Amino acid sequence: MTFIRKPLLFLLVLACAASLAATGRFSLRLLFDTAIALAALPLIQVLAFAVVYWTGRRPIGFASAIDTYFDGLWPWFFALTVIGLFGASASPMVAAGWFGRVGSVCGLAALVVSVRVDWRYSTGLLGRRPRRAVADVAVQRAIGWTATSLYFLVTAVPKMASLVPDIAANLFGARP
Repeated sequence: MTFIRKPLLFLLVLACAASLAATGRFSLRLLFDTAIALAALPLIQVLAFAVVYWTGRRPIGFASAIDTYFDGLWPWFFALTVIGLFGASASPMVAAGWFGRVGSVCGLAALVVSVRVDWRYSTGLLGRRPRRAVADVAVQRAIGWTATSLYFLVTAVPKMASLVPDIAANLFGARP
């Protein structure tokens, strides 16, 4: 069961960052709600990593590989912490104006650093050759990011559809 600790830590960091960014404090209700809503993200990362792991040499066991792979998510942990602290420390007006920019810079920095960390993980711990490590990182990112985007799209579309009557009322001035 050691392979579950680091994905749960990732989920906790996601939930804490969301709670801080949204309310400026830790709220248990928001932590639990966010953890439930985002529980698929660590699972997606584990599945995307598993595809890469099982297609090549496996010098370490799967549980150890998952555990050490999630150790490499520190750039994302750092970015989420910065985003959460920005949301907690900035006034709502400042946060609204700058949140997208701060999130984009933190996300881009985390992406660049994490690609390097993942490549080093593939070449070092998994013993893959450099070209194969590039392919591993590309495949893992393609699977992980596509699945994550689809997850958010599927979960967001019903919520957006429920806004249609309100949008129509605002545009046309009448309630349906």
